[in-house]
This record gives sequence, C-alpha cells and structure tokens, in this order.
Amino acid sequence: MRITPRRRARAALLLLALLALFALPTAFAQVCRAELITSLADTSLERPPTGIDAALALKQAIDLVEPALPPLRTGTSVPLAEDHPYYPVARYLADRRLLPNSWQPDHIDAATWATMLSTFLSWYKLSPVQPGEPATADELVKDLSAVLARVSDTIRPAALLATDPANGGRTVFWAIIWNWTIYPRLLVLRPTGDSLAQPRDVLPRLSNCAVAISAYISAPQDTAQRLFLTHNTSRMYLVAATPGRDTGWPVEVPPGEELEAFVYRMPGLRNVDVYAAVFDGPSVGFGTLMGMLPRIRTNISVFNLNHYLQTP
Repeated sequence: MRITPRRRARAALLLLALLALFALPTAFAQVCRAELITSLADTSLERPPTGIDAALALKQAIDLVEPALPPLRTGTSVPLAEDHPYYPVARYLADRRLLPNSWQPDHIDAATWATMLSTFLSWYKLSPVQPGEPATADELVKDLSAVLARVSDTIRPAALLATDPANGGRTVFWAIIWNWTIYPRLLVLRPTGDSLAQPRDVLPRLSNCAVAISAYISAPQDTAQRLFLTHNTSRMYLVAATPGRDTGWPVEVPPGEELEAFVYRMPGLRNVDVYAAVFDGPSVGFGTLMGMLPRIRTNISVFNLNHYLQTP
C-alpha cells in the first residue's frame, strides 16, 4: 500500500496523541494540592494570584519536604515592613535563597515564579521549569504541586528508629536520615503513640503528602548513636527546630549528653516537635557499618545502606 503524505501526517498525529496519552500521568502529576491551597490567605482559586500567594505556598512546600531547615544565608533585604503580617514568610524564603530580588508582594510574574520554583528544584539537582505567569491562584497551586511531585520522586529519606533494650525494647527516639537535600542533617522527631509500635506503624506517621518514607533502620539506642557519633571527638549540634527558635541556635550538645537530646530531655527542646541535628566528626565507615549489622533491623539491602547514610 502506498503511503501518501496525508496518511503519513495522520500517522504522525496518531503517534503524538498516543505519546501525550502515556505522558499524562507524569506531566500532570500533582501532590499536596489541598495543603498548598489551605496555606493561602484567600483560598478562592479563580482570583489573580499575588506574590504573597507564591510565598505562602512555597513556604508550605518547604515545611512539608524540608522541616527544620536552617537558613542558608542571612542579611538579605525583604520588600516588606517588619510589621507586615507576612514579613516572617518572606524573611524565611529570603534566608533560604528562594525570594528573588524581582519578587513583589502584590503581583507574581512569570520570570519571578520560574526563579522561585527552579531554585527549589536545584536543591535536588533537578532541571528548571519555565511556567507561564499564573493567571489564577489555581494555576499557581498546580505549578507548585507538580514541582513537589518531582521532588517527592527524588528524595531518599530513611527512618532511624532507636530502641532501649533495657526497657523492653521500647522506642526512645524517631529520626529521619535526611542526606539527599540542600542541607544534609538528621531530623529528630518527638515520638507519639505506642512506644512498642513496629516500623510499619511508625513510617506513616513520619510521612506526609510530599515525603513517603518506606526505608528504615531500627537499632538499639547505642548503635543508633554510633551511626553519627563514631569517635570521642565527634560533636552534635542542634541547628534548627519546628516550631522555630528565634535565639540561641545553633547550639552544641555537651559531650556525653547526646542521648538527652535524642530523647527530648534537654531543656531547650521542651516545646519542639522536630529538630535538625548535624555532626562534626568522622562519618561511619563501610567496615564499621558492616560490623553493626547484627544489631540492626532494616529493610534496606546491605549494598544500599551506605547510600542512605552518606551525602550525595
């Protein structure tokens, strides 16, 4: 059968339609839509969005995927008065390099929005985006939700669940090894619920719409500490918390009192839900890690353990 130009054109159109059909789940993948909408001061979605909307939604995205994130810089200016109700949000983004100089509170243009989203994506070595100027708050939420979906597919968090063998194997602290990020750190969370809960019960409590945690390491508390405090010269620092701490942070944990921090018995952690810790000292070597295996329960393969513990 002779293939005419018309048939060739029809075949090309059919191929494009099929490719578009298969691409739909990826192209339109969105996460955390409800959470992003509720972060807005005005949740009506057909109105024109503002720079404040962009800031509020992006701050919510950061809170979901990067809890207790320390500032990445200080001393930058913000085009809002300090008594403005949304000054703290703009200040937060500026200190984390997410508020471009072109940002204005009353309007969000395409270039500024693209810079905000692309800078966020760059934290995970993801390619930038070029969205158009959002005509509605709904379009703004869709843009950010799609970006969050890409980030969600990229991060590789692992839960660290520490138990106390002297107390019936009860869980004494929960943490998330958060190395695949702009600021590698250990997130320590205040445990809730049953202290004898199994990992399958705890992992959903550590997860949210943007962060799905399935990998875990469960170990006695002394072994869990040794993953980060590998030498007597190692030091632990608390660098950020949720809710935030305005003064006195970062703070060094006195040597020998690290477990007090892990189990939330330090006075400065009284009203803290999540805090970020970093460690100064040699990291655990592969040989040391292999020696710990008899005391570790994990669903991570031996060959991937180091992959979660080391920074990219």
